[in-house]
Amino acid sequence: MSDKRVEILIIEAPEPCDQCRRAKEIANALAQKYEGISVRVIKVLDPEADKFGVVMTPTVVVNGVIISVRRAPDPERLERLIKTQLGGVAQ
Repeated sequence: MSDKRVEILIIEAPEPCDQCRRAKEIANALAQKYEGISVRVIKVLDPEADKFGVVMTPTVVVNGVIISVRRAPDPERLERLIKTQLGGVAQ
């Protein structure tokens, strides 16, 4: 078991769109599959979103780095990134 953690932050529109909902589905599925992943969702109007300069939603942030803007992330790409962040250790 790895002690590394991955935080997926999804910044969504005040009224979530299809891409926002899809981003949450992808992130939550990966959180179920791997230990050490947390998923948080905030609204674009949340002051925390300002530090990422968000202008389009969804914006998906992994460990503080924006990886996708205006659409849900590619599930396979996100999974590869998570595996790298976790040190390549899968559940």
